[in-house]
Amino acid sequence: MYQSLQACRALAALMVVCFHVCGDLHQDKYLGHAADSIERLMSFGDAGVPFFFVLSGFIITRVHLRDFNRPERLWDYAFKRAARIYPSYWIVFTLAYAAAWTSPTLRNTLPQDALTLIKSALLLPQDPALTGGTGAPVLFVAWTLQYEMMFYLTMGLAIIHQRLLWLPIGLFLLNQLGHVFGEGYLQTFFANQRIYLFGMGVLLALFSHHRLHLPMAYARGIAITGTIAFVALASLEIYNGATSDRSDHVLIFGVISTVLVLGLIRMEDAGWRLAPEHLLVRLGNASYVLYLIHVPVMSVLVKAATMLSNHVGQFGLLGASLSALISVMTCCVLALAFHSQIERPLLKRLSNRPVALAA
Repeated sequence: MYQSLQACRALAALMVVCFHVCGDLHQDKYLGHAADSIERLMSFGDAGVPFFFVLSGFIITRVHLRDFNRPERLWDYAFKRAARIYPSYWIVFTLAYAAAWTSPTLRNTLPQDALTLIKSALLLPQDPALTGGTGAPVLFVAWTLQYEMMFYLTMGLAIIHQRLLWLPIGLFLLNQLGHVFGEGYLQTFFANQRIYLFGMGVLLALFSHHRLHLPMAYARGIAITGTIAFVALASLEIYNGATSDRSDHVLIFGVISTVLVLGLIRMEDAGWRLAPEHLLVRLGNASYVLYLIHVPVMSVLVKAATMLSNHVGQFGLLGASLSALISVMTCCVLALAFHSQIERPLLKRLSNRPVALAA
């Protein structure tokens, strides 16, 4: 695994965490206008999702490229992917469900029927209108994991035979032109522009596997170009207050993320490398857990900040900023602890392979 990509995973997760924390604090029932500035500052944070999808497309393809056209490797691949995604998700999902069940105000938001719970546990797409608006009840961020699982299934076809990739690619492209999956939520799910982002990562992995290494100066130039473009677009998003629903927002951040990843991997190929002990690398190892736990953790901390604000007097910008910083730092500390004490030992127990290879 490239260490710089672990750092990128940490940054992508942090962007999403900050986006959600600041957005929650900005709600009228919490700190409201006191969080105006920080909510605006982190309005680009949802760009962490396209960044992560590109990273996932690249990493999974790069790690399993040698398994393509080797159907005997399918079970090993499926077990490894399931072990990486499901155990931590089930633990956090169960804890969040139990915590919400103890609250009379949240209990009614939980899925009541067994079928919805089973679909949620398996990360299957569901109707957003019936499951809290994202198609993922309890942990609303799990909608991205539904796309992750779809991508894993697609890569599984390539392991059986590479030509089978044309089946999901063809269905996706046809669905862009017509409603292959009908008029319901499945059509919307499979028409999502974010699916292109996985393709960007796959193409980058294939390109980087067959091309000669770049000199350090060129690789650094590509990485710097990608970084400047990402910061520039983020600044433009902050200035304009653009919404995340626009497809150009998603795809442009995806293209920029692809350029940035290309520069970083070529820098590592040329000899540059972050130390495994670097905080961003360590947080990158725990980024999946960070993504999962920040939803229930921030819901508690945001309520606590509101209660404190009501007790000591309404928070201004400084109070809102400190509340956001404490919330994000707490999420990071808990994620590192969860990864160290639960996720990493669990992965070691489930697989004989080094945990560092798990994408």
